[in-house]
Amino acid sequence: MADDLVLALAQTTPVPGDLPANVAHAVDVADAAAAEGAQLLVFPELSLIGYDLALLPDDACWASGVDDPRLEPLRARARRHGMWIVAGAPVREPGAAPVIGSIVMGPAGQGHVHPKTHLHGSETGWFTAGRPQPPIDVDGWRVALAVCFDMAHPAHAARAAAAGADLYVSSSVYVEGEERRHDLHHGARAMDHRMYAAMAGLTGPSAIGSAIGGTAVWAPDGNRVAGLDGRPGLLVHRLRSAEIERHRPRHRPRR
Repeated sequence: MADDLVLALAQTTPVPGDLPANVAHAVDVADAAAAEGAQLLVFPELSLIGYDLALLPDDACWASGVDDPRLEPLRARARRHGMWIVAGAPVREPGAAPVIGSIVMGPAGQGHVHPKTHLHGSETGWFTAGRPQPPIDVDGWRVALAVCFDMAHPAHAARAAAAGADLYVSSSVYVEGEERRHDLHHGARAMDHRMYAAMAGLTGPSAIGSAIGGTAVWAPDGNRVAGLDGRPGLLVHRLRSAEIERHRPRHRPRR
């Protein structure tokens, strides 16, 4: 298998509806992550505007895709630091249905929008459910992305595992009262498929309650091995390839 992977997870409190301001903050986070050797940096769900669907009538809250000019500072950081960056925004690409997107920016200028597959609540009035995407290759690690409620559906993680995922990472929002649910979801996904699981979470006020953060990493045995408290911050953690090899059953080879 590949060498270890240095994963960075951002726990943020976005400026509501201000995509350029949140991009500027994300640039500072990317610089901090790069200084710690991160190869992959993941932000929470809707990290570039905050989780408040009442903001969506404002066209300025929507990204037009990975090539949106306002995202260029982040794309430039991905290239400069040789790092993959995943940020969250509502996305309306020309000719495509609107989605809650994880915008994936690669170190060689590559990129795409990874859509949320499982919508819930009032999201269905604004967005279309996207199709599951294959894992991305980050320096030899197969990294499968999830967006919040995707993590609650075991079949989503099972599909990622069948595609050879070594890491299943979600961009999420969990609120007060969901602490146990948050830990169970991610620990179960890791343990069931003997892969790492991780989450980058919003913290602070949101339209659905007080977000708890919850940014953390779960090992392939389901145990939580690193995490942040409820304040904004950056979690950088080394994922050990030896842990994947030690726990992975022989019937699930990497692809």
